[in-house]
Amino acid sequence: MNPTTTLSSRAWLALLMLVVCLPRVTIDAYLPALPRMADALHASDAQLQLTLTWYMAGYALSMLAAGPLSDRYGRRPVLLGGLALYVLATLACALADGVGMLVAARVLQALGGCSGTVISRVIVRERFPTAAQGALLSRISTGMALSPVLAPLAGSVVADALGWRGVFALLAAAGALACALVARHLPETQAPRPAPAHERRLVRTWLMLLRDRRFLRYSLAIGFVYCTYFPFIAASSTLFQRGLHVSGHAYAAVFGVTVLGYVIGSNVFRRAGGRWPVDLLLAAAACVNLCGALALWAASVAAPAGVAAIVLPMFVVMVSVGIAIPACQFAVLQPFAGIAGTASGLFFFVQMALTAACGALQSRLEDGSAGPFVALTVGASVGFALVCACLRPREPVAAGQAAR
Repeated sequence: MNPTTTLSSRAWLALLMLVVCLPRVTIDAYLPALPRMADALHASDAQLQLTLTWYMAGYALSMLAAGPLSDRYGRRPVLLGGLALYVLATLACALADGVGMLVAARVLQALGGCSGTVISRVIVRERFPTAAQGALLSRISTGMALSPVLAPLAGSVVADALGWRGVFALLAAAGALACALVARHLPETQAPRPAPAHERRLVRTWLMLLRDRRFLRYSLAIGFVYCTYFPFIAASSTLFQRGLHVSGHAYAAVFGVTVLGYVIGSNVFRRAGGRWPVDLLLAAAACVNLCGALALWAASVAAPAGVAAIVLPMFVVMVSVGIAIPACQFAVLQPFAGIAGTASGLFFFVQMALTAACGALQSRLEDGSAGPFVALTVGASVGFALVCACLRPREPVAAGQAAR
């Protein structure tokens, strides 16, 4: 079915935000229910954390596959297929009777739904002029930031009313709505191209990108900065509800307050991106991130049972994450117009592969305390700072390219 309407700029933004936010909501909506899911499925808290780790692994594979597939077959059909797979996998999550089935369904859920993360950003590059791309990506990132603010709160309410399976049922309904809207309204944005490259050439393209200093800088930077936040996602539900005896609703509120830092950081980038070079903003984000991570370590030592000792430093970390993520997303794709889908896919694969590795390490170290997540946050923050300091691009992104 071909789309029958021409989208306005606001409609483009709303549709792309829906597609991008869906996998983000899928990460956070079920977090308040993790302890009761562990009890219902007769599993440990560490096993339930693996549903996040394997989701990130599926996310990484989706990033690697979606870009080249969209370059070969077009943005629209790959996005539609991914959303359809997401809906089916999410229904399987709702029906899961054990951790094994839930983990497998989560991998498929990420493989399908997360294709929109790559494709939507490529669509932004193809549909909008360079001067508008930075602001649009920042607004999409703001929507992604608001998703984890609202998703745990909504998920907590739904889990209380319908059980944790009801959370996945509603996510499936949201995926079906997104699929219908894309089928009805989203046109193909890819310009006609020559025959696609052979798979061997695709591997050569990946190797070329990984040898490119600019590509490697922003890919590793976004991977490390996300790993300063992901350990909190993985550990916070069990830590707050079981360890600190916080209720599900209170946990969702605390989680949302922490993530508001991302909204602030994203807006800082949107306002400053037109006046300051992207690499200067990224260096500032690295400094803020390192200060927040070190404050988290110090506070967790001084007040290991304090909610504020975790929330306040993580708020600072999240401000830096909100600046760094849209900065990296904007800067990395500008030189790679001819292979935008492939470059975007590999970029996000590096980010999510690092995140999945971080999650696997977290599950292995999990002991019910804040120690493992604090240590991983500090380590990732140091890695982010080292990438920003040592892997400098030969041609920095100039001020004004990320204009509002």
